[in-house]
Amino acid sequence: MVQKKGMSDQSQESAAAALWGELKRRRVVRVVVLYAIAGWIVIEVTSTVSPNLNLPDWTVKLVTILVVLGFVIAIMLAWAFDIGPGGVHRTASIADAGVDPRQDNAASAEGVEAKNKVGQAPAEIDERKSIAVLPFVNMSGDVENEYFSDGISEEILNLMVKLPQLRVASRTSSFMFKGREVSIPTVAKELGVNTVLEGSVRRAGDRVRITAQLIDVATDSHLWSETYDREMKDVFAIQDDIAQSIIDALEMTLSPKERRAIQSVASSDAGAYDFYLRGRSYMYTMTRPGFENAIRMFQQAIDLDAKYALAYAGIADAHSHMYRFDVRDRKNAQEKAREASEKAIALDPDSSEARASRGLAMFINEEYAEAEQEFEKTIELNPNLFEAYYYFGLAHSSQGEFEKAAAMYLKAMEINPADYQPQIFLAQAYASLGRKQDEMKTRLDSVDVVQRYLEMNPHDSRALIVGAIQLCIVGEKEKGLELVERALVQDENEPAVLYNATCFYAMLGDTDRSLELLALAVEQGWGNLAWLETDSDLDSLRADHRFTALLEGLH
Repeated sequence: MVQKKGMSDQSQESAAAALWGELKRRRVVRVVVLYAIAGWIVIEVTSTVSPNLNLPDWTVKLVTILVVLGFVIAIMLAWAFDIGPGGVHRTASIADAGVDPRQDNAASAEGVEAKNKVGQAPAEIDERKSIAVLPFVNMSGDVENEYFSDGISEEILNLMVKLPQLRVASRTSSFMFKGREVSIPTVAKELGVNTVLEGSVRRAGDRVRITAQLIDVATDSHLWSETYDREMKDVFAIQDDIAQSIIDALEMTLSPKERRAIQSVASSDAGAYDFYLRGRSYMYTMTRPGFENAIRMFQQAIDLDAKYALAYAGIADAHSHMYRFDVRDRKNAQEKAREASEKAIALDPDSSEARASRGLAMFINEEYAEAEQEFEKTIELNPNLFEAYYYFGLAHSSQGEFEKAAAMYLKAMEINPADYQPQIFLAQAYASLGRKQDEMKTRLDSVDVVQRYLEMNPHDSRALIVGAIQLCIVGEKEKGLELVERALVQDENEPAVLYNATCFYAMLGDTDRSLELLALAVEQGWGNLAWLETDSDLDSLRADHRFTALLEGLH
């Protein structure tokens, strides 16, 4: 009985503390104090001046009653609403805010901010000028030129990203609107930007016609527009002119260093540039054939321009990704990634893309100290580069440094909220840290992001299977199973798909099916040992001798 009473007392104290914390968080206490002072002043003034104004005796009583009634209304409004920099808004509930009601107001604000970082709210609180570069429309009448029109718009986007005073919607976000009939205001609202660049590309032989226009969303007017009808060799000058015109239209002032950063000087050879764009388009498939084709395209770019640093960085990235997702000869991939990234840095030590590639190459070689140095240098050169934070997070996760990894994933999500990958790995980091509530919130958010991505890319097997894992974890197992089977039908021999299917069935509790798929993944080329040893999705397999044998075979 005494124990129960003690527990009851503790429960009552906890409830009282929770109520007090919630009153403080919603600023009710502040309103009560201010209202009491104001009400007392009103009553005192009324009692003082009413005789001089010959007001009835009941006037003071009426005012007192009104003040008391107003007090109740003021408390109700204070509980439901708050006044902040953005005006009057509804106060978030405890569940929505994701905070402990016993914490003080500052801590509660931090909780809301943390939730915003997991979702897409950073765009709402960022006061920088902002722009979305939509994929330029291919007007060439040849679908084979799609890579070129996409590449031109992406290159302009990459130039804009180098400016810290400008917030640029990521490629993943902007390219979700490719081929869709969507109004500019809708695009701007979805991406949280106030200006949009759109255009078209028509290519015929050695001639290229590029049209671009910058639209101010608030006024639905053109801030700038231009049509360029030039030879292919002038494509770099066109990109530079578009970038400079955007800066002028947005009335931005650049330092000499920033002006140099947005000049397209990666290569002076139009043919090499064309091969580079082809290679990059292959990279986005994230498959072994795609990586192999990308390497061939990058190499042809280098054959035409031996000093093309970004082409070497592309080769390094392709080998790094093949090591991570699909490689039969892991040592060869490690060495090729190392060599190509070293060459890229030697040719252009101030290239953030080259530094990020070098960091990724050092990461797959498990030289983590050097990888960390490269990622830090990348962020110093370009604090808006998504890959720097994303790869840095992966490197931390592989070392079991999950707090640091989470910080990197959150930053990557701020830069590119439409990319589902950092959210998935953030949830895994939270799982490894035992932060169950944060993990589940992130998982739920990631389901929305993946589903939105799949609407535009329904045949992306990796997205299908990653989405399936999230659905399984949040309790939608049947929906998850449907996505897994779709992915396996589409790419039954793709190591990354097999590996992620392994994770799905491990979490489902089907150990035999999971280990069967893992064996197939390893047979097809999966060999990321560091990730296997730390992936929390596979925790249910670790006590099984078959899993141990597979790990030993990869050493």
